[in-house]
Amino acid sequence: MKIFTKKYGYFLLIPFLAIALAGCNKALTKQDVEDELQDAREETKEAQEEVREAIEVREEYYEDFRETKMDELESRSKDIDKRIRDLKKTSRNVNESAQADIESAIGELEEEKGDVNDRLQEVRSMTKEDWTTSYEEVNDAIARIEAEIDRVADSIGNNE
Repeated sequence: MKIFTKKYGYFLLIPFLAIALAGCNKALTKQDVEDELQDAREETKEAQEEVREAIEVREEYYEDFRETKMDELESRSKDIDKRIRDLKKTSRNVNESAQADIESAIGELEEEKGDVNDRLQEVRSMTKEDWTTSYEEVNDAIARIEAEIDRVADSIGNNE
């Protein structure tokens, strides 16, 4: 959430700086300030929506990554099985010294298949992350920003 505060917390300063700079050219009205505050409120809502969308996209990425990785590992496992079958078939028609080399290669492939299957099991058992806390933190940060906007708006009314 520090990233959110850093990225979006400063956007409140921009309207006030714009008002200050514009003030050099003409007298500012209460309406000018209220317009800037309304812009700040709209940007706050937009920021909240962007964060929500980013979290949703993250979840889609997770699902896509998981599916792609599972497909990749399953394909690799099938390839290893095919190579093992081919080597076993070949080993029937070779001399003893070549057979030892083939059996060694089969052993290495079976070990690799075990590693692939372990990784596949890890990917299958991956669970979705619960982003509820992130949503709550974003909403809390937005509420604090909105409270500051309200405080500034209230201070305008007090100066009349």
